[in-house]
Amino acid sequence: MDAREDLPKISVETEQDWRRLQRNISTAFFDRLDLELESQGVGQDRELFLPHINQFLDTLFAITRPNLRINGRTTEEPCDDDDEKIEPFDEALDRHIWSLSDQRLKWDREIGGRRRTRPTEVEALVQGVYIQHRGVDMDVDANQESYLSDLDDSQLDLAMEETFLNAVTMSAQLSQSISMQYERANRLTAVSSEVKALKP
Repeated sequence: MDAREDLPKISVETEQDWRRLQRNISTAFFDRLDLELESQGVGQDRELFLPHINQFLDTLFAITRPNLRINGRTTEEPCDDDDEKIEPFDEALDRHIWSLSDQRLKWDREIGGRRRTRPTEVEALVQGVYIQHRGVDMDVDANQESYLSDLDDSQLDLAMEETFLNAVTMSAQLSQSISMQYERANRLTAVSSEVKALKP
């Protein structure tokens, strides 16, 4: 890679801006020449210095030309008549597009990483919850068996056993019913707050 490619280019929006810069620099040089000649008292020799100043400015602008970028295009590139028909290059839009592309790549990389790690995290979470629920179920079964083993067959009559089985069955239904009723109560409060928020 050429060392010149590492140097930042002078960027201007249009060719007219570049010409205006050239005029401003030339005017500043001529004003400085006039000031120096007047301070030395040789203002009549201005015509002698003009060719040298013009040559210096031409050389300066010729040296600057390869390091110049006009609306995103270097001036070293050949200019065709077809370029007038082509829409001008928008450097700010190009930078914005590249930044969006970089951002998209970053998000794609992050989503890909999540797709690799999240399934194992979810699996571990589900297994933990399953083991926890299974442990609670085992504790309930052990408590029921120990309670039933403490009672004698003689102490249990048929009606009492039937009542006990009905109570156990109803407790499971009751736990399901409680959760459903709790959800309904939550929905009721949400709906009532929405209805109160409505204007009559």
